Order: sequence, then structure tokens, then C-alpha cells
Amino acid sequence: MGVEMDEARTTRQMSLYRNLGLAMAFLALVGWGTAYVAHTSAAAQQQQLREEMAQGKAAQDQLTAERDQAQAQLAAAQQEVVGLTKRIEELQEKPSVTGSVPAPKPASNPPRTSAKTKGKGR
Repeated sequence: MGVEMDEARTTRQMSLYRNLGLAMAFLALVGWGTAYVAHTSAAAQQQQLREEMAQGKAAQDQLTAERDQAQAQLAAAQQEVVGLTKRIEELQEKPSVTGSVPAPKPASNPPRTSAKTKGKGR
């Protein structure tokens, strides 16, 4: 009977080791799968962030170009205003070329009518 008990005990130990090995292999596969999923998810997030950064950079570049264009238009408008202001000043300083006599300046005191003409009408 001693040999049969040893064989049964050995069989149980072998079954236990086999089950323990299968459990360890299963846990290892689950661990590797989790790590793979985490890595894939992180890579996808990084790719999405790169795309968002590229879109942000493109928007920034467009705004910079629009700002530069607006500044150029402002500078041109300011130059035009300076030119028109000088032209107005030149025209105001220059005497009339048509030869016409300038309009008389209004008198500071209007002429007075005599009291005799203010009488009652007939």
C-alpha cells in the first residue's frame, strides 16, 4: 500500500503543479495583453495630440499671416492719410490760380440804420 499512496500523492502534486503552471501562464498572458493594450492606447493618444498640435500650428500660422496683412494695410492707409493731409495743407496755402478776387471778409460790426428811417410807415 505504500507504493500506491506515493503514486497518488505524486499524481496530486503533478496535477497541482500543472494547474499552478497553467494559472501562471494565464496570468502572464493577461499581463502581456494589458501592457499591449495600454501601449496601443498611449500611442493612439500621442498620435491624436500630434494631429491637434499640427492643427493648432496651422491656425497660428494663418492668424500670423492675417495679422501681417492687416499691419501692411494699416501702414498703407496711414501713408495715404499723410499724403492727403499734405495735399490739403498745400491747397490751403496756395493762392487761387483762377484770378478771382477773394470774397470780402464780413465786417465785425454791421452797418447801423438811422433812427429816422425806423419810423412808422404810412
